[in-house]
This record gives sequence, C-alpha cells and structure tokens, in this order.
Amino acid sequence: MDRDLESYLERIDRHLRPMPASERVDIVREIKSEMLELEGQGLLPREILERLGPPKALAAAYLGEIIARDPQFSWRRLGSVAAFYGLAGLGSMVVLPATSLTAVVFLLCGALLPALGLLSFLASLAGIKTPWIMMQLGSWTAPPALAFPVSAVVGLLLLLAGRGLWKLTVRFVQMLGERRRRLA
Repeated sequence: MDRDLESYLERIDRHLRPMPASERVDIVREIKSEMLELEGQGLLPREILERLGPPKALAAAYLGEIIARDPQFSWRRLGSVAAFYGLAGLGSMVVLPATSLTAVVFLLCGALLPALGLLSFLASLAGIKTPWIMMQLGSWTAPPALAFPVSAVVGLLLLLAGRGLWKLTVRFVQMLGERRRRLA
C-alpha cells in the first residue's frame, strides 16, 4: 500500500483515539479495505485520498455514527461528544457545548434535587434547621413539609429536560455525521 495511504490511515486512527480500541481498529480496517478496493479498480492514491476527503472529516463522521448508535448518556459517550466537537468544526461550536453541557447539568441537578428535598424534610422532622437547603421558586419558599414533593417534581422536570437535551445532542451529532459521510 502507498505511503500516503498509510499516513492517511494513521491520521484517522489518531483522530479516533477517544473511541474504544476495538471499534477504532475496525474502522481503520474498513477504510483500508475500501482503499484496497479502489486501488484494485485502478484509482491512484491521490484520487483515493480525494475521494475519502480530509481524515479529520471522515473521523468525525465515524465518531458521529458511534454517538448516534447508542443515545443513552454515559461519561464515555460524553468524551466521544467532546472528541466529535473537536473534529466537527465551527458549525457546532455553539450547539454541541450548549446542549451537551446543559444536559449533563440538568441530569445531575435533577438527580440531586430530590435527595436534598428529602434531607431538608427529614432534618425538619428531627428539629434540625437546614438554612443551606432551601426550596424556592420565584419569591415563594417551600415549607420543610413540602420540600421533598416540590423538589421531586422539579427534579423530575430537570431530568426530563436533561434527557431531551441529550437526545438533541445525539441527533445533532448524527446529522453532522450523515452530512460528513455523504462528502466522503
């Protein structure tokens, strides 16, 4: 195989580092197979590289496919989104950070809020004041007896909003990946 094609595969591999090694190896093999097939059809290495496009864009397309394949939130998936963001370019400089980071914050707050409401309620039953835990909506402050129900409802709304934003992030990544794949 031509040295330029080998170099291209190495750059693809570098851009795909955030992915699990097994998936990365499979992708590089797939691209190498495509290159060998195109060489067999008589294309020159330069023509093959033109057809594949920039390695960064092709790697972004594969990262997008991996992210879109499993839309569930995980810290590993967030790392893949960050890597994809780095490869995706200017078009996603606002959308991806806004949706992915807001989704993570909403998910964390949605999970913590009911626990804090329950803690406030239990502390009030034990006669302990917890001024550092206050359930306030606008100018209304929930009395300790309502702290848990109010925090559970607001927490559920935050979880749903976080989940929706995560799905929006995955859909946006999927859209960018599809667009990049069409270029290759």
